[in-house]
Amino acid sequence: MPPVDALVYFALFVIGLAVGSFFNVVAIRYNPDRNVFYHKNLCGRSKCPHCGKHLKWFELVPIISFLVQKGKCRNCSKGISLQYPLVEFLGGGILAGVPLFFNNLYNIAEPFSFSASLRSYYGFLILWILVFLTWLLISVIDYRYYLVPDGLNITLGVLGVAIAVVKSLPSAWFIVFHNSFLRHYELVLSPTQTVWLNHLIGALAAGSFFFMLVVLSRGRGMGMGDVKLAIGSGLVLGWPDIGLGVILGFIIGGTWAAALLFLKEKTLRDRIPFAPLLISGMVITVFLGFEIIQGYFSLFNI
Repeated sequence: MPPVDALVYFALFVIGLAVGSFFNVVAIRYNPDRNVFYHKNLCGRSKCPHCGKHLKWFELVPIISFLVQKGKCRNCSKGISLQYPLVEFLGGGILAGVPLFFNNLYNIAEPFSFSASLRSYYGFLILWILVFLTWLLISVIDYRYYLVPDGLNITLGVLGVAIAVVKSLPSAWFIVFHNSFLRHYELVLSPTQTVWLNHLIGALAAGSFFFMLVVLSRGRGMGMGDVKLAIGSGLVLGWPDIGLGVILGFIIGGTWAAALLFLKEKTLRDRIPFAPLLISGMVITVFLGFEIIQGYFSLFNI
């Protein structure tokens, strides 16, 4: 990797840390009766959730402050939630890791040359960064409040439509069999190779499946927020990618629930936030979906 590219990725990671820190503020101050980014909720200085002491700037440096303070408040010595450094790190990972992944996926030799021929690619890349950031914020909010804000689900839907638009445009950088993260296995797993139809089928299939679960469980197993998340993410990923994402999400969810039951941290009556688990399955599909499907078909020498 050229030194200039490495510096750009590092700069993106640092910016992502700040974005993750902001998302922590958004999630902690979130009011279900207001817009996610309602300005009055975001005003005011940050303070310790235990003693209420207002924090100074050097106590708010992403990750570094947590490490220097050994995960404790400087005033009351109470523990600081691991949510703070984790979300910060994930924000940095998204802003640096998503461009790195897509640059390699589409064989972009000089990703930061800002060539005119790559304008649509840069737009495509920004859309996917926003998708991952939206998934991150949804995960944090659902983990804390057991709900998925409608505004964020609508955002996913809009991003999904925009991604389908860019994929439909004639582009020199777009590689054959890359409409799907499962690449040429899309030919086997999808009834159509039309971009718009695949994205619409993905939204309809995922939304219908989760709506059926809500009906069958009478709202106890799943909520309408999960249905809307499935529709929005289906528009983003399209079919068959969303299918694999849902399968992986349930595998991760089942494993996580079993572990919590075994450790007696949860009972069968307790709720578990499903959005972070479902989103984990979709993230794995983006980064490793092709390898997973390839490994599965290799078992049958296909």
